[in-house]
Amino acid sequence: MRRRLLVLLAACIPVFAQACQKNKSGTDSIKTNPTGIKVKYFKNPVIDGDHADPFVAQKDGNYYFLSTKGNRITIAKTRAMSQLVAATEATVWTPPQNTDHSADLWAPELHFLGGKWYIYFAAAQSGVNDSNRMFVLENDNPDPTQGTWNFKGKIFDQANDQWAIDGSVVTIGDKNYFTWSGWENDNEKYKQYIFIAPMANPWTLSGPRVKISSPTNDWERWEPTFLGAGVNEGPIALQRDTKSPLFIIFSASRYSSDNYCLAQIQLKPGSDPLMADNWINKKQVFEKNDKAMVYGTGHNGFFTSSRTNDKGITETENWFIYHARPTPNKPDQPRTARMQKLTWNSDGSPNFGIPISTSVDIACPIGD
Repeated sequence: MRRRLLVLLAACIPVFAQACQKNKSGTDSIKTNPTGIKVKYFKNPVIDGDHADPFVAQKDGNYYFLSTKGNRITIAKTRAMSQLVAATEATVWTPPQNTDHSADLWAPELHFLGGKWYIYFAAAQSGVNDSNRMFVLENDNPDPTQGTWNFKGKIFDQANDQWAIDGSVVTIGDKNYFTWSGWENDNEKYKQYIFIAPMANPWTLSGPRVKISSPTNDWERWEPTFLGAGVNEGPIALQRDTKSPLFIIFSASRYSSDNYCLAQIQLKPGSDPLMADNWINKKQVFEKNDKAMVYGTGHNGFFTSSRTNDKGITETENWFIYHARPTPNKPDQPRTARMQKLTWNSDGSPNFGIPISTSVDIACPIGD
């Protein structure tokens, strides 16, 4: 993962030696573009099977891919994201039985803080409804697929220990903050908000939670509406560089809905992230594409690809990875991991474009 857990997507990473080869369908991925240059391509999904809640960390030229497995945590290591299908997925931690974190292991994220790796994940007590909370693992091995992952405990606001999932770390200046999706209280179940709190260390919060996003728009509510509930979940920080605005990208609507989408909130430049009014410019940024047969687009991660050209100049690209389904009104279909290039608007805000069909060739990330 990046040393600063804020997603500073303009950072450079080493050149990748592997080339984008044949995609998983066996189709030759090297073609000539309209300018006569041979370009390497891949098609989505980037990896076979159900890989809901995809997340990518990167460090020392390696990409580390995680997704929801339910009963364990796995990491796939690769030097080229377009070749993720060929990476070995290693189980790095399996929870003990009969604990408050034995079941429903969801949306793990891998972060590098203070010289160590940390995995943040949601889990629950087996057979106990609505017991989901956030937990932390620690590993001091330089390679997170190796070494020992030690359980550090539950990370929570001691004054408001409520249902919580989808935790992530945001670095602003020299301070770390924890952001997650959770309930306000037990009297308002199934309505999910985005919270943020300061961190004393990678496994402990140092202050109370602050609610920074509420599901108030129609596109944030379940379909059909269930008890008036709405969903904001999967928060993750995004910033082009340290001089650009900082955003939290989150998922809205229910994960099983075709209308599951990505949205953003923006921190006012130079302002206190623990003041709710400083989070502005909320809007939908990435949603289903009926024409391309892409539905339920949500719960994403980010990564940067790079290469050094023959003039010695480092070129970079920004990418996002997300999950989606290929058929409408099929909530039980596998959520497959897809990736697309991310661009930027003139005001420093992200431009996600529209979901790309699984039949379309996509140029591989530079460096692959």
